[in-house]
Amino acid sequence: MTKKNFYFFVCILCLAGYSWLIAHFIYQSQMAVGCLFHKITNLPCPSCGSTRSVLFLLKGDFIQALYANPFGYILLLLMTVLPLWLLFDWICRKDSFLHFYQKTETLFKRKYVCISAVIFVLTNWIWNIYKYL
Repeated sequence: MTKKNFYFFVCILCLAGYSWLIAHFIYQSQMAVGCLFHKITNLPCPSCGSTRSVLFLLKGDFIQALYANPFGYILLLLMTVLPLWLLFDWICRKDSFLHFYQKTETLFKRKYVCISAVIFVLTNWIWNIYKYL
């Protein structure tokens, strides 16, 4: 993937994430769209509750956000930092985010980092299943 395509793809992901969050913020419980994995399997996925978690964080309810899904904290951090980082790279004509992404990708190829991440996701998934049962 070229640098230009990478940045375009990341921008599209950011816009999609913000659109999803804004739609949930405006329409709140009126939105019938949910997790496709949950609809098919009747089990929550590891990220189920992330949108609610971010909305709780925006309202300042940190405990409910943690209960809804701890990934919400990571998502809000990404949604705050990533657009600013992309804007910085665009204005300064740099590719610091691309380099960060490549280094992160290399880091996750290390066995202990990958296993730790998988354990974190699986623990969160078990937590989501436990909450929904």
